[in-house]
Amino acid sequence: MSIKSLQRTTLRDQCLDGLRSAITSGQLPAGHHLVETDLSAAFGVSRGTLREAMRRLEQEGLLVAGPRGQLRVREINEGEIGHLYQVRAALEVLAARSLCLHDDFTARMETLRECLQRLHEVQGDLGEQIEADLTFHRTLCELSGNPVLLSSWLALEGPIRITIMHAGLERALHNMSADRHDNLLDVIAQRDPAHIERVLVEHMDEAAQRLMRAMEAQCAG
Repeated sequence: MSIKSLQRTTLRDQCLDGLRSAITSGQLPAGHHLVETDLSAAFGVSRGTLREAMRRLEQEGLLVAGPRGQLRVREINEGEIGHLYQVRAALEVLAARSLCLHDDFTARMETLRECLQRLHEVQGDLGEQIEADLTFHRTLCELSGNPVLLSSWLALEGPIRITIMHAGLERALHNMSADRHDNLLDVIAQRDPAHIERVLVEHMDEAAQRLMRAMEAQCAG
């Protein structure tokens, strides 16, 4: 395993970030059983520290326990992807429409533009691109000013991470491309609720369909 040992500071958080990144990028693929001895050695942490991180990832929906209690990376099927992206689209449409109602809309949009600029800057770096993409969408929900909406979106983040690499690297990079998000920002800036809903739903539906087609091809192969 090519995971690098961690520096001796805030080991639990570093271990958590390292595991989350390894799962999101596909280094630890869906269905993979986590072996504590191997992972604790790879990260250079105690098994106790590793277990704390694994419990957190189980809460986030990235890991699930098998019949004997051994944790493995969550698997997700085609139907779950469709449902996940439908709910995600509904939340982000509400977030964008709510954002448009704020008196400080211009300042909030500047925050979202900074997130998009970061996504442009990290194109081609898979790990950074994944985090920048998720940060853009998470920030959109934060800027809505609705804590219940944000909490609901955060509950989906773990499963969203599981889906990212399901369609392979090329499709994943396309789904997270900065160009696809330029259009979203432009539409939100127009403050037209109907247009926002149409474009955001199309954005999510396209990503979901690409993931589901890839899963169908894998099953057929």
